[in-house]
Amino acid sequence: MSIDLHIHSKNSDGTDSIDEIVSKSKEQQLQAISITDHEYLSEVNAEGIEIISGVEMSVSWNDLDSQNPYSGIHLLIYFLEKNTPLDKMLFKIREDKKIRNYEILENLKNIGIEIEKDELENFETKVPGRPHIANLMKSKGYVNTLNEAFQKYLGNGKVGDSRIHQNKITDVIQVAKESKSLIFLAHPHTLVSNKNYSFSENWHDESFFEILKKLKSLGIDGVETYYSSYSKSTSNSLEEITNTLNLLRSGGSDYHGMNKPNINIGFGYENNQLNIPYNLIEKMKAKHAEL
Repeated sequence: MSIDLHIHSKNSDGTDSIDEIVSKSKEQQLQAISITDHEYLSEVNAEGIEIISGVEMSVSWNDLDSQNPYSGIHLLIYFLEKNTPLDKMLFKIREDKKIRNYEILENLKNIGIEIEKDELENFETKVPGRPHIANLMKSKGYVNTLNEAFQKYLGNGKVGDSRIHQNKITDVIQVAKESKSLIFLAHPHTLVSNKNYSFSENWHDESFFEILKKLKSLGIDGVETYYSSYSKSTSNSLEEITNTLNLLRSGGSDYHGMNKPNINIGFGYENNQLNIPYNLIEKMKAKHAEL
């Protein structure tokens, strides 16, 4: 059996409810899942499947941002509990994210894309974000797909790029450790994105290794080495790097429901089954027990 530790519900920018995600995960006979909504700790109560609590956070890292404006860094935080210091930080970030959203709408309005604040607030979500803006752009005919919205307007380095809600990576890591949580680098290829949101075939090279070394020195515990767009050779290469640096591994589909329609829970793109082994969780639990 397999696991999936990177899933989004309608509490952030997915389209499925918690119950729908749990049901689909059981259908796929997954042994364990983590619903990692953006900046929101979703509560999941389920029988017959193991739940690892988690969130995904966008953070600011000046060392990376100054070198590559198209890059981005997201952290997956596991074993987070309610009312911990990090959970309280998330509330403030969600408030800042609302301001960020309004800034994006203003930037878009300056180039002729008209979206009103109340349209964004009509979504059934705890955390409105760029995918919701992209959906509105599509519904109004400004773009044909969500990908087009990000590639032309909303992605890092584009006109709709605003990161005022992001906390410094060092602050987030410190508060996550105070909250006795594990910190993983999500979809590491985004560290080397270019203006077209693509990357070289061998992006996990020496320069990537050096970036990861810096992140370990800052306090991350592991890396997402299984991901929907990663080939087996990429995952194997990332495994070698994490072993060298003595970092843990995790993996997930980054499922968003209809917002990423070609990705399935536990499978990633199409029918490319991820086969993420459960022993990754066992190692995570052992590390967590030391905190």
